Amino acid sequence: MNEEKVKIARIKKSCHAGKTVSSVVLVFTLILLLIGIIGSIKVLSMGKEFDDMFSSGRFAGIISTSDEIGEASAIKINLGAMPGEIHSDIPAVQAAIDDHPLSVLYGSYLLGAGIIFAMIAVLIFLVRSVFAIIEKEPTPFTPTVKKRITLVLIITCVILFLTSGTVPTLLCILLTWAVNAILDYGLTLQVQSDETL
Repeated sequence: MNEEKVKIARIKKSCHAGKTVSSVVLVFTLILLLIGIIGSIKVLSMGKEFDDMFSSGRFAGIISTSDEIGEASAIKINLGAMPGEIHSDIPAVQAAIDDHPLSVLYGSYLLGAGIIFAMIAVLIFLVRSVFAIIEKEPTPFTPTVKKRITLVLIITCVILFLTSGTVPTLLCILLTWAVNAILDYGLTLQVQSDETL
């Protein structure tokens, strides 16, 4: 019985550490989310002014329009379609693209990054809640823990489907199924253990 208490204490300690680390990562992710959203609003609202500043920076050699960001040649990021290749069926958006294409392009990149960080923040928040629930519950095998872990895994599968494709999603679905079965078995053993006490 003492060995069981020691193991549960270790689980709670590790969950406390996981909750603390995920809280820090969540704050960092929320900061990046705000930077992405505020940056996109700023760039899009600058419009033609952004394009003029960008062009003068490129002409002065301060800004490079290659697939590199700044002078970090070790980090290569493909920026995708250039402004001349962007078209929209919405007349107002097309007018903005025609007037200030670089503002629309880079503002959209920042907005897209903000959306990605929003999805990551939701996932980190849910993972943090799993750690918090396990730390609070008397044992890790409770219906509440099972539901929360399953929810987090399902949301992870959805995010993987939207961002990574079908193979990672299929692996996530299989992992969700296996973890759900393991937690079911753990719940059964926990009930049996509680009945024998």
